[in-house]
Order: sequence, then C-alpha cells, then structure tokens
Amino acid sequence: MFVFDRKQDIYEIGKTKVGGQPGEVATVLAGTIFYARHDIVEDADKGIFDKKRAEEAINKQDEMSDTTGNPCWIQIFSESEEAMVKEIEFCTKVSDSPFLIDSTVAEAKMAGAKYCDEVGLADKAIYNSINMSITDDEYDLIKNSKLESAILLSFNPKDATVAGRADLMETGAGTVKIKGVEKGILTIGKECGITKPLIDPATLPIGAGAGSTCACALVFKSKWGIPCGLGIHNAPSAWTWIKTYRKEHSERVEEAGKKKWVGPGAEAFNMCDVGSNVIPALLGNDFILYGPIEHAPTVFPLIGMIDMIVGEAAQTEHEIEIKEPHPYLTMSA
Repeated sequence: MFVFDRKQDIYEIGKTKVGGQPGEVATVLAGTIFYARHDIVEDADKGIFDKKRAEEAINKQDEMSDTTGNPCWIQIFSESEEAMVKEIEFCTKVSDSPFLIDSTVAEAKMAGAKYCDEVGLADKAIYNSINMSITDDEYDLIKNSKLESAILLSFNPKDATVAGRADLMETGAGTVKIKGVEKGILTIGKECGITKPLIDPATLPIGAGAGSTCACALVFKSKWGIPCGLGIHNAPSAWTWIKTYRKEHSERVEEAGKKKWVGPGAEAFNMCDVGSNVIPALLGNDFILYGPIEHAPTVFPLIGMIDMIVGEAAQTEHEIEIKEPHPYLTMSA
C-alpha cells in the first residue's frame, strides 16, 4: 500500500466525497443507465424507457451504496437532447445521488448542462467530459453555467503513453484549441469554472494501451492531487480473446424472451468484466465507472472488500484517518 507525497484534494459533490489518499475516502462507484442497447430503453432518441425497471435499478444501486458504504453516482447516458432532459429529470426524482451528464453527442450534453442550471441541479451534476474535441460553443456554455464538476478526459490520439496524456492535460499536445488558442485540458477546466475536476485517462483496449491507462492515476495524483478514476470495464468487454473464448465455451440460449450466453465461457467473460474494477481500486483511483447499473449487487461488495483492505493499511501503516461513509467502517463484522 502507498501514499502520495502531494496533498490530495477531496471534493464534495452532492452528498458524496471523492478524492484523498488511498484508503482515506471510499471509492465512488458509478453505474451506467440508458446505455446503448440497454434493454429498458424503448426509444433512445425520444427518451422513452421502462420507468419501473429504471427505478428498480437506481434504487438497487442506492441500496448497495448504503450496504457497503461506497458512495454512488448515476452515469446517465443519453442519445439526444430530448432524451437527456427526460432522463435527468427522472433519475433525480428517484434518487438524490449525484449524476454524470454523458453522451457521444455534444448537443445532448449541452442540453443536460443547461437543464441542470435551470432547475437547480448543477451542484449534483458532473459533466462528462471536457476533452480534446470540445468546441467553442461547448466551452462557452460550460463557462457560463453553474456547473462545478466535470470529468477531464486525458485521451491523446497522438501519444497514448502516460507522458502523452499528461502533456494533453497540461499543454493540449498540439490537438486542443479554444477560439484558436492551444490550451491544456486542465486550463480549459479552470477557465470554465470547474472547481471540482475529476480526471479520467480514457480506457484503451487490452494490449493496446490498457496498461498505460491503469498507470495514469499514480502519476496524475502525484503531479496534481486531483481525484482520478476510469471505466476499466470497457477494456475486457472489448477484448477479442475473451469474447472468442466465451463463444467457444458457451452456448447462446433464450431465457424469458432474451438471448444470453450460458456456460463456463460466459462465466469467465463476466468475471473479467466485473472483476476488472478491482484494478483501479488497488491503484489509487478515487472513482470507478463500473459499467451497467445492473452490476451493482456484484460490484459494490467486491470494491467494498478492496476498500476495507486498503483502508486498514492506510490507518494502520500510515495513520490516515478514514472518512465516513467507508466500507472499513460499514462492512466490518
């Protein structure tokens, strides 16, 4: 176990804490809802979904958070401006957990930020993300909003090493410009009024950058003291080898009208998918985007166990005061 020499920032987002030394603050876990091909979604563009099942999934994540002591966020992934507003409105009525405004469509994220401003949700919202593709319009909207928190994505297409990603954060690495001026992502975040930045190095495939992805938090927290996290589950879920193994050692069956993989290959795939979240938890990360929100009953006890072990070492070996809520305090027998 280890500590960082540099002072580590701790932020309060909504009612949750994120950041600090390893073991000091519980790892925040964020499950994704309304993601691509999520079977509760009926019309992704119009934001039509099964509200009963969505509410059950959100409530289960909140329940698991209370059970283990790991704070939770809701990663709201939307396909359109209309869907974003509807889905934020729904999720914030069901739960008071902070949430991520997430989409591959910049206009959808901007609509989410604007809506949060209008209805007073900016203090619980996390913009996902400020990245190399940010436009001048997006920059202006975030800057003029009440948003305090955003994920700063350090993906550098020219150099996926830790050094290359750090360069993007500090200088823009020749790829990021705002109003014609090259700037680093850290500077852009500050100019936009983001006082609670969160860094995500962007998960790359296994064998093609995943190793550097996982090493980033150690360097970034040492350099800047800013909370870091990632969605490492994207690495095994896109891993060709494990998908081939699943196909060769499982069979596709229909159950309750849905097709699913059954067999040892499927079990191995699921183990790699969910189990991958242990990696960032052991490498000093402060939050994990763990994947589908339905995985909460498995992910929370798993990461809670890691937090107990890291928390014990932090307290015993480094005299770090553990902050509530924390699995070390909640899950002890």
